[in-house]
Amino acid sequence: MTQIISEGQRWQVQGDMTMPQVNKLLAQSQALPMADRLEVDLSAVSDVDTATISVLFEWLRRAQDQKCELKFIHFPKNLTSLTTLYGVLDLIPHVAA
Repeated sequence: MTQIISEGQRWQVQGDMTMPQVNKLLAQSQALPMADRLEVDLSAVSDVDTATISVLFEWLRRAQDQKCELKFIHFPKNLTSLTTLYGVLDLIPHVAA
C-alpha cells in the first residue's frame, strides 16, 4: 500500500512510487502541510519509475511556492540510477540511502 505518513517536518513515503500510485500520492500530499523545512524520507519506497521523478519535481515546485526548504533523504539507489540516466539528479536536493 502506497502512502505518506506525516511526522512533524518529515514525510515518510511507503510503497511503490510508480505510475499507478502517482495520483494518490499527489492527492495525499496536497492535504499535508509544508512548513519552513521538510524532509521527505524515501527509505520505505519499494519501486520507482519515471513517474517518481515527476512527483519529486511537483513537490519541489510546491515547496518553492510555499518558501519551504525541501530535502529528500534516504534516496534509493534505483532512483539515483534513474535520475542520473535522465540527467536530473543534481536538480533534486537529496541524501543517498
